[in-house]
Amino acid sequence: MDSNKRPDDMARITTSGLADKRAYVAAVIQEIFEKDIRRRVKIKNISVFNQMRDYVINNFDATTSLASIQSDLESKQGVRVKRETLARYLQILEDAKIVSKCARFDLKSRKSLRGEQKYYLADLGFYFAPNTDNRINYGPVLENIVYRYARAQGCKVSVGRIGKLECDFILRNPEMGYAYVQVAMDIMADRSTEEREYRPFEQVRDNYSKYLLTRSDPHSAKGRHHPCQLPRVHAGGEDLLSGMRIGC
Repeated sequence: MDSNKRPDDMARITTSGLADKRAYVAAVIQEIFEKDIRRRVKIKNISVFNQMRDYVINNFDATTSLASIQSDLESKQGVRVKRETLARYLQILEDAKIVSKCARFDLKSRKSLRGEQKYYLADLGFYFAPNTDNRINYGPVLENIVYRYARAQGCKVSVGRIGKLECDFILRNPEMGYAYVQVAMDIMADRSTEEREYRPFEQVRDNYSKYLLTRSDPHSAKGRHHPCQLPRVHAGGEDLLSGMRIGC
């Protein structure tokens, strides 16, 4: 390192490097939309498609329905669009492997909830590249990582609803082993957070494994975060989330 460089010079270099990375990722993403979507699929209203795309990407991990997307576009963007058109646009994003739909499953009725789902990103660059605000909620980011990893391991993944409570993920392996998973960035800040994350497990009446995945290290001093080995989730004799690590 050049000892003659002042701290403000280094800050400008770091900021410039981050801007270059964002620009590169943004260019790659734009190329994906141009080559993999617009040249392959006929989209009548590109502006509406882009607004819907941005809504889904910026609200990944949130419960989403055609009604909520339609309402947001109409109230905030002044855009009127049919739900059938939105459904087609969402399918285009799924077919292009930009997002994956995660259905919600009611644990009491043992049925999937139609019309309510979450969407997770194939690559978090779709979210980070256009967002320059550093005040990012990393909780959904951690959920996205866990979701993508579980899918890569061959698990079927759904979001569990238990009355008014929600279990972040229900994992099923090919042999129909089950595991219930809650995901939280930090549960050490206060007792209420920890109790909130464990509460859905108390409502589950079967004996399948239940795990809380977090970056919190209860043995670290003053709440410092360290890389942590995620718990190994065993269900039906299969290891559903073995070997996953989350770095700081």
